[in-house]
Amino acid sequence: MCRVSKEKRIRAYAELWPEQPRWGLRAWWAQRITGVALVAYAVWHIVTAANAPRDPASFAAMLGILHHPAVFLLMMAGLAYHGANGVRLVLFDLGWDKMRRREAFWGFIAGAALLVALASIARMASRGS
Repeated sequence: MCRVSKEKRIRAYAELWPEQPRWGLRAWWAQRITGVALVAYAVWHIVTAANAPRDPASFAAMLGILHHPAVFLLMMAGLAYHGANGVRLVLFDLGWDKMRRREAFWGFIAGAALLVALASIARMASRGS
C-alpha cells in the first residue's frame, strides 16, 4: 500500500478547495447552475405546452409567468451567460489559449449582457411598453 504524507494530502486538498477560488471555478459553477436551470425550464415548458389542449388554464398561467419582466430578464440572462461561456470554452478547447482567460471571461460576460439588453429592448418595442 502506498502511503501519502500528510503534507501532500493537505496540499492536494487545498488545491481542490482553494481559499480564494479563481474565476475559472466560479465560471464552472455558474455554467452548471445555468445549465440545470435551463433544463428545468425546458422540461416545464414542454410538459405544459404538451398539456395545453387538455388544460388551457395551466398554459395560460405559464404564459402569465413568462410574460413577467423579471422572469424574462432572468431567463435571458441565464441563457446568454450559458451560451457565451459555452462558446468561450469551445474556443479554449480548440486551442485559442492565446487569449487571456480572465479578460476573455469578462469579454464574453459583456457580450452576454449586451444580448440581454438588446433582447429586452426588442421585447419592449414589440409590446409597445
